Amino acid sequence: MSEIVVYVRSQQKLGDQIVAMPTLYQLKEWWPSRRISVVARDDVGAFYQALPWVNEFVRTSTLGGYLRCLKKETQVSVSLHHSSERFGLVNLLRLPPIRLGFRHGRLTDIVWTHWHRKNIAEYIGQANLNMLASYRPFDVERVPRACFEALAGSHLRTAQSADVVMIPGGGSGAFKRWSLANYVQLADGLKRVMGEGARFLFVLGQQEAAERDALQAMQRPDFAVAYCRTIPELSAIMLRARLVVANDCGPSHIAQGACVPYVGIFNETNPEWFWQRPGSAAVVPRRPQDGINAITPDEVLAACRNVLEHHAHPAHAG
Repeated sequence: MSEIVVYVRSQQKLGDQIVAMPTLYQLKEWWPSRRISVVARDDVGAFYQALPWVNEFVRTSTLGGYLRCLKKETQVSVSLHHSSERFGLVNLLRLPPIRLGFRHGRLTDIVWTHWHRKNIAEYIGQANLNMLASYRPFDVERVPRACFEALAGSHLRTAQSADVVMIPGGGSGAFKRWSLANYVQLADGLKRVMGEGARFLFVLGQQEAAERDALQAMQRPDFAVAYCRTIPELSAIMLRARLVVANDCGPSHIAQGACVPYVGIFNETNPEWFWQRPGSAAVVPRRPQDGINAITPDEVLAACRNVLEHHAHPAHAG
């Protein structure tokens, strides 16, 4: 039976799963001999069962189901939810010794033995780790990179690599997709900054088959495609990059967790999904009503220059 139970946000979006992975990594680092069970509403078990730190996945959506996950031997309960009373209620009814959660102005906020106040202006992956740090302090920037290094494993030696990784996808719809044509123009601009020998790797998923075909038709020797790669392969790809430029999509959170120089392109300001820190930048339309493709390649190029400059001279961060 599991001694650590983690209730994860489980929308059918890759990003929701990726931002939870460093939390699970840190829990296993603290308690390597304890079994970890992940509990979710949706059919996302494949993501978690593939992780070396997870022993069990439970899919349930009822209060009774959530309650049954907390056994007598459960020592630690972690809730990554912040918008529902039910997880506070479950912990109140079972009272495992260590109960970690978010305070968010709910009646059951008092149940948590350790807590972090939820702020939707804080990157969600950072918030999860800050909540864990209320139990025992640790470096919240080191842990996600260590997590993705561990996942990358042997792929760090074999995965495709490039100077710049570009991620033009966006599973939520066209409103989140800065176009492939813009990325191509940006690549041409980056060659003037990084040198004519710069190489670009486009990370694409099943929904970007058309973009894959378009890139292959270009037959540019400086372009390569990584299509439908696994999370360990994507982790290695991001870790080996000098720069990642991405739309707001699942793989972008591997890049952010890996702490590589990063530029995110958003249809509007979205701090819950962008980790604001030195070496990163977010670009949004000057007028959000104009849409994401109102952002020009020159605007993104300027953000890339700033990020690369900071990475080259970290002591001069402003």
